[in-house]
Amino acid sequence: MGYNPGMGRRKRGRWSPEKKETLITSLAVTLPFVIFIFFLVFMTILVVSSENLRLENAVERAFSDVIAALRNGNESIPNTMLNRNVLGFGYYTHTGSPIYIWGDAYRVLPFSAFTDESSLADTLISVDKETGRIECMRYAQSITFDIDNIFRRTGSALEMPDIIYLAFDASYFMERLSLTRISFILSFGVVLVIYVIIMKILSDNRKIREALRRQENLVSLGEAARTLTHEIKNPLSAITLQLAILKREVRPEVLDDLMIIDHETERLRKLTDRVSEFLRNPVGQPEELDLISEVRSLVTIFHGNVRLIEPSFTSSPVFFDKEKLRSVLENLMRNAVEACDGGRIDVEVEITEDSSEFFHVFVRDRGCGLDNTDKNRLFDPFYTTKINGSGIGLSITQQFLKAAGGSLRLYARDGGGAVAEAVLPYHGGILKGGLF
Repeated sequence: MGYNPGMGRRKRGRWSPEKKETLITSLAVTLPFVIFIFFLVFMTILVVSSENLRLENAVERAFSDVIAALRNGNESIPNTMLNRNVLGFGYYTHTGSPIYIWGDAYRVLPFSAFTDESSLADTLISVDKETGRIECMRYAQSITFDIDNIFRRTGSALEMPDIIYLAFDASYFMERLSLTRISFILSFGVVLVIYVIIMKILSDNRKIREALRRQENLVSLGEAARTLTHEIKNPLSAITLQLAILKREVRPEVLDDLMIIDHETERLRKLTDRVSEFLRNPVGQPEELDLISEVRSLVTIFHGNVRLIEPSFTSSPVFFDKEKLRSVLENLMRNAVEACDGGRIDVEVEITEDSSEFFHVFVRDRGCGLDNTDKNRLFDPFYTTKINGSGIGLSITQQFLKAAGGSLRLYARDGGGAVAEAVLPYHGGILKGGLF
């Protein structure tokens, strides 16, 4: 597959230039965003606290004015109420029974409607956020009155109150608080959208650069293929011819040395053929093939190192060039075997079908797995961590599958190892899922 898990382990923990660039750009965008959000939250809290203080100050001033009016006599209460946007006023006994009420005040004071969340001393508050009405009650033990000048009505003095009640219109404060919260939500939403857009642009930019880099690799690969065809194949033909002559002429004791040269020459010839194959038409001469049969025929050449999990269906038609399909399947199986890196070889192949009219061929091994650092480059031409690898196998496999309407994925296997998943489309016929 173009990867070597053993070498991958030695590289684990290194940061590639691409990852460093991604981290730096992400931090460069995220850090100002976090700072701005922190500043936005801080300013919102500051404004809300300021409005709450203004509201409490209005409550305190209203109480002060009411108490001043009480000290001056109940005749001045109505004017004071109107000046402070007071909707209702009253003073009550400790049981909530009214002694004197003005405007929209309770006949019996509902103690359960008030909470002790106010920061004002000895003041309980009830807030109706929909109407902006605020109701306050305060115990009057600490309030001193001139008994000769207060609570007089038709010449008689009323009893001293235990509780003073006040209700006034605070819709202005509620609107400002609502506006502050809405402004925060809108600002946060706008900044978040801008952040997402910038991150998307950076991500798309990385993908475009990656695509351009791959395209440049393909262009370089084409030039390399032409050079290899011209500069290597002709000398290889001459070397092969001379080796054939030498094999008949040399003494048996030196024949082993010639076989080494012959083996390496053949390996170099196959490499040039694979490079040329990668650049030629990847579709080839497609025909209808049975995927299960092709997999079975290849499993046998690995002499028991690869086992096939028998599928539950029998029909598996695909439209693929026969040699290219065998190249795809053999490459995935062979690399899974090599990924075991000298340990116990445990490779399994499973074929499944889905409801989207695709076959999935899973090649699973128990090797050392994939290195996260190298995973994104496994399909790059000429990229390999193998000592004797060419780095072209996965690129060819992926190109063949894409040309046939399929795809290829590599990912870690649960419990250790790796999984290569080749996806191929159905072709004609009546399958388990129905007619298509």
